[in-house]
This record gives sequence, structure tokens and C-alpha cells, in this order.
Amino acid sequence: MIRAMRWLACLLPLLFAPAGGAATAATAWPDWRAFDDAFIDAQGRVIDWSDHARTVSEGQAYALFFALVAGDRQRFAQILDWTEKNLARGDLRHNLPAWHWGQRDDGSWGVIDANPASDADLWIAYTLIEAGRLWKVPAWRDTGRALLARIAAQEVVQIPAGPYLLLPGPQGFIGNDNSVRFNPSYYVPSQLLALQAEDSRGPWLRLLKDYVALLPQIAPLGRAPDWTVWRTDRIVVDPASGGTGSYDAIRTYLWAGIAPAGAQGPDLRLALRGYRDMVAELERIPEKWSTGNSGISGDAPPGFYAALLPYLRSIADTTNYEAMRKHVESTRVDGLYGKPARYYDQVLVLFGKGYVDGRYHFDANGRVIPSWQ
Repeated sequence: MIRAMRWLACLLPLLFAPAGGAATAATAWPDWRAFDDAFIDAQGRVIDWSDHARTVSEGQAYALFFALVAGDRQRFAQILDWTEKNLARGDLRHNLPAWHWGQRDDGSWGVIDANPASDADLWIAYTLIEAGRLWKVPAWRDTGRALLARIAAQEVVQIPAGPYLLLPGPQGFIGNDNSVRFNPSYYVPSQLLALQAEDSRGPWLRLLKDYVALLPQIAPLGRAPDWTVWRTDRIVVDPASGGTGSYDAIRTYLWAGIAPAGAQGPDLRLALRGYRDMVAELERIPEKWSTGNSGISGDAPPGFYAALLPYLRSIADTTNYEAMRKHVESTRVDGLYGKPARYYDQVLVLFGKGYVDGRYHFDANGRVIPSWQ
């Protein structure tokens, strides 16, 4: 009964919301509309067609954020409803969402791996809090705050006499020697800044400061890896991935590019500039690189180019910015990017190109300011 009343409180503002501004904003962002049509079903499930039509919590989290940026309240509510019912056992206030949902070996559909993913969890919490603020729906903000408390309790670890680290999930990332394997691209500086303002007793600002302090060790040449490891008293190369950067690490540059000054944006961009220098020398973005001077290979998909746009603009690299932007536009086919159009490329386009197109920005406190506000 209590849960039903809570959802009624969430839905009433949608039923009586005025037509006009938000609806116009939702239809005025063609890239969002194309993504919605191609990758989100009628129930609000985001589908990665390139990987067995699976759904991951990251995709649901990103889609929530994009729906908020688009001012699309109806779609936002549908995505949230599907996420809560199918990934969080019907209650996001008391359960972190499972990261992987899809077709099981027996042919049924449901949760395949119940271990949560902290990057998705943080994006969901942040977006719920921001949606509650922007659309004046207290129930969404309350759910976001409850989720945030669970993330702090289950997915943040403090190293004795060392840094705070964001675990990629509650299980499986602390070794027998107490080493911690983590993903630098899970740290979104603007997000952590805003979450600290929302939860003043939380670890969010400490996570941000420690991450920035560790970057010279994580990416000594400015080239971020997908994964890294804290062992004893320092960062070491992740033995599983060998310090390779690719589909995860490209987001590190995206988040640095959209970070406001209060989120240590200038320091982040300076620490990561070596990647820009590599790209400028190659005159292209590789699919893979390493934290050292080797391991550069392949050609990146269009999403990588879109992800780098905010970073290049933030450091006033006009020449490379214009070249990368033209490349992104050249890959657009029937409203989507790349052929075949893949889920992850569209996500990076919505974040990167959406930002430089002015669809959203962050204020000095990390709060999102969509263009429709």
C-alpha cells in the first residue's frame, strides 16, 4: 500500500503537467528522438541490440538523464518504472539495481547478474535528485537520496591512511591482498560535486579529490586505462587488462570536458592532456591505447569522436575540435551514428555532441541545467 501511494505521488505531476515547453523540448532534440525510437521499447527498456538484445543498468541510467535533458517527463517515468520493477526488485529505495538483464540460458528473460554497477547507480541517484528538483517531484528526489545512501554504504571503500575509492560494484573488486580494482571512468566530477551538495555528510567530494590526486599515477602520460588497481600504497597497472584504454576510458575525457571549474575541471583537463597530444599526432582516435608508449591500435567508432568534443572545446583546441565534429557528422545515417548504429555510440553522441550543442550544461555546483529550463 505504501509503495502504491509513493508511485501515485510520482505519477500525479505527470498526469497534470502543462503541455507545451517540456513536450516541445523533447521533440526538438533529434538525436534523442532517434535514440529513443531505435533503442528504447514501449515499456522503457533500453536495448543493446549488438549484444544479444540485453539491457544493462548503465543504459537505463543514461536514458533517464537524456530524458531529463530532453524535458521528456513521460519517457522518464517509463524508463524509471521499468528499471525499478525489473532491476531493483520493485524498490529502488531499498535495492541497488542489478547491472545485467537479458535472455537466460533456459530461454527466459530476467536478471542475469544481480551485482550492481556503481556508475549506473550514481547516475540514477543523481538524475532522480535533479529530476525532483527541476520538475518539482519530491518523491523522485527522496528515492535518489535513499539510493545514494546505499551506494555510500556498499560501493565506497576507504583505504586505511589512504584514499577513498569507488568500487565498481559491491562484490568482486577487493582482492585477497586487499588490493582494489576500479574503473576511472566511473568517476563523474560534476556529478560528485552535486551529490556532495545534496548529501553534505557523504564521501562524494573526498572521492573526487582523491581521484584527481591519483590521476598522475593512473594515467602518467595522460592516457587513461579502462581499469586500474590500488595495491598497498599506490596505483599499479591492472594485470587483467594490462593498462589498456578503450571503450570505458574514453568516458574519462568526456567527463573532464563537461566538468565545471568547481569539480576541479581545469586540473582534470591538464592531467589528461597527453591523450589529446596523442590524438593530434595520429590525426585520428585509436580504438585502443595504453598508459605507456605502446599499445595504440585500431580505429575508434564515431562515439569516441563525439565524446572528445567537450574536452577539445574546453581546452580551446579549435583545429582538432572542428575536425572531430565533422567526422561525427559524416557518420550520421538515418538519424543515428555509425553503420551499423550501435547503442554505445549513440550514448556517447548524446553526451558529447549534446553538450557542445547546448542541450545541457552544469552550474558551478554540478547541477544540470537543461536547455528547456
